[in-house]
Amino acid sequence: MMNPKSPEDFKVLMMKYLKYWYVFLISILVCLAAAFIYLNTATPSYKVSSTLLVQDDKKGDGELKGTAFNDLNMFRTDKKVDNEMEVLRSRDLIYKVLKSLSLETSYFQKDRWNEKELYAGQLPFKVRVIAISPLAYQKKIAIAPLNEDAFYLVEGDQQWEFKYGQEIRRTGFHITVQQGPAAWETSNPIRLKFNNLYTMAEAYSLKKLSVLPVIKDANTVVLSLQDAVPQRGIDILTSLIKTYNEENVARKNTIAVNTINFIDKRLAYLSKDLSFVEGDVENYKRANMVTDLSADAQINVLKSGEYEQQTASSEVQLRVIEALQNYLSKPDNQFKMVPSSLTINNQTLNELSSKFNATQQERNRMLRTSNPNNPLVLNLTDQLQTLKANIEENLQNIKEGMLIERSNLAAMSSRFNRRIMAAPVVERGLLERSREQGVKTSLYHYLLQKREETTLSLSGTVPTSQVIDQPAYHSVPVSPKKQLSYLLAFFFGCFIPAAVLYGKSVLNNKVIDVQEITALTGVRILGILNHVNENEKKILENNSRTTISELFRYIRSNLHFLSYGLPNQVLLVTSCMQAEGKTFFSLNLGMTLAAVQKKVVLLEFDLRKPDLLERTKISPGPGITEYLNEEKTDLEALIKPSGISPNLYVIGCGAPPDNPADLMLNPGIALLIKKLRTRFDYVIMDTSPVGQVADAFNLAPYADASIYLVRYNYTDKFHLNILRDIYDHSRLINPMVVFNDAKNDNKQSYGYGYNSYPLRLKR
Repeated sequence: MMNPKSPEDFKVLMMKYLKYWYVFLISILVCLAAAFIYLNTATPSYKVSSTLLVQDDKKGDGELKGTAFNDLNMFRTDKKVDNEMEVLRSRDLIYKVLKSLSLETSYFQKDRWNEKELYAGQLPFKVRVIAISPLAYQKKIAIAPLNEDAFYLVEGDQQWEFKYGQEIRRTGFHITVQQGPAAWETSNPIRLKFNNLYTMAEAYSLKKLSVLPVIKDANTVVLSLQDAVPQRGIDILTSLIKTYNEENVARKNTIAVNTINFIDKRLAYLSKDLSFVEGDVENYKRANMVTDLSADAQINVLKSGEYEQQTASSEVQLRVIEALQNYLSKPDNQFKMVPSSLTINNQTLNELSSKFNATQQERNRMLRTSNPNNPLVLNLTDQLQTLKANIEENLQNIKEGMLIERSNLAAMSSRFNRRIMAAPVVERGLLERSREQGVKTSLYHYLLQKREETTLSLSGTVPTSQVIDQPAYHSVPVSPKKQLSYLLAFFFGCFIPAAVLYGKSVLNNKVIDVQEITALTGVRILGILNHVNENEKKILENNSRTTISELFRYIRSNLHFLSYGLPNQVLLVTSCMQAEGKTFFSLNLGMTLAAVQKKVVLLEFDLRKPDLLERTKISPGPGITEYLNEEKTDLEALIKPSGISPNLYVIGCGAPPDNPADLMLNPGIALLIKKLRTRFDYVIMDTSPVGQVADAFNLAPYADASIYLVRYNYTDKFHLNILRDIYDHSRLINPMVVFNDAKNDNKQSYGYGYNSYPLRLKR
């Protein structure tokens, strides 16, 4: 197929397709009908979406927890949107949602065009799955209402009658059936399909559920999915957000609960210790009858008391450190949260504890869906062990520093104690007991206060995500799209026949268009002959007004036009292969030239397969072979009237020679042509095809012009290379091409009246 390089070429190309307009019309109508059927049978899918704000929770659950535990940093959980998006897509979370909505079963009712899926308020009955196995997923089950109390269960060719609420045990499933909201609205059977929730959760996690940020680095995400039942999609997103918030709150409360448990244990121990100290003070005062100290003693005691107080504070921190060391050293606490650092103001320890608790939470969450031997779980376990070792090492370093500090404070306290040596020993004993009592009381009050604050924080825990747009569905289906379907149907309706026609043209190795000939540089088209029926393949009459007659007259006039003023008395007619119409063309060209009172002789130079005399119904006799082989042969005796026109004569080939190729090199051919030039106006040589033998090339030097025939849908495109070679190497004199047996749509013509005249081709 040609490539259009100009508007005219494009017009010709379009005409080749437009002549099959009825095929395009039928194809478009069929495709539009197919699109209509598809739109009425396809199940529409709707997009359901919701917008969720994931709040930053670096300080805990709002300002309340941030103020109460500002010195502990217990509830600091640095949330990132990317991490929360993965949590929302987790299979474990989605499975819980699907399970809570009882999506193990789907219900389908036969509609006019296809099956319609029923959900929620449309269900005539509801199936509760007690147990199910993989065998049930492939079963074809239907339920048909019978009356108010019973129904039919249909499986394949069998059916059973059951009552509503009755347990049904079959191979692969164990269920009960209850009447639904739409009971008795239909009496048609409802097809039941069991779903694998694990497979569904995996499908939603990987593809069906989309969780994307509204913009980059924003805390707002959009949750969306596509579902054939919009209400089901809304329920899934609503339950997903609710379950996500509930688990989020539960995770945050875990630290608070562990801290309360730790404080309760310490309070129980301190309560016993404090009771003992208070009893000791009471007994000492009663036994020793303690009185007031003097003013000087009070000043010294106050100074000593300041250092003792600092020593006591240091002692409190040492006690807390020892308690934490004991807690971490117990094997049972290996995978529990590390309690807050309480009064230990050490940033490194706080950061290590926070990181240890975050890793512990991540490991606990992963253990819900994975086993302990999972490489990711083992990696987190190794991290926890490393963090625990770092915490223990940090605690030991802090303890050693506090021991040094306590020693310094004790030394200062001893300095003042020496000043009050004169004070009664009893008074000093009382002060010592009072100080121990104060230390334990302060520690007890501190722990009691923190327990109350932690308990209060549990009641004030709120989700860190906020729903901005409630789940809703778009009223226009995502698929199928009506306008796009019809547009694609129209496109394919045009494309399919065009592709078929183009493929037919590409796969056809025959010459079917004159443009394929003119594409060869330098080739000149003498004329185009249309297709004629078998009964029309005869010699033209003088006054014939048929289309083929007019085309030969056009070739007659164009023959002089393309000769550029050079003589064209001797014409050589050839082609690439047999049956391309050389003899038919030679006879009718001779008849056309004879009609204008020109004397024309036809030479039957196709010595291998002669056909000229048979066409003119002239009896065979001596001819060219005898003339070239026998010197005494009279030329006049060889020239025979055609019997068609008084101006048309024929010279047959004579007896078939043994060596036609050698005969074509006989010098007598030049003498024969010379004699015929003096007697006739035109000498036409009907030769053998050049694609099979070289006879025509041997006769070429004696011709003034050469006419090369190419037959429509018969000549191979590969054979055009022979024509290309003829023009490139001038193997024929003044070659011109005639496109024979062409279809009417392969001729460029103009017409008026009742006649059609071919356009004259440009040089």
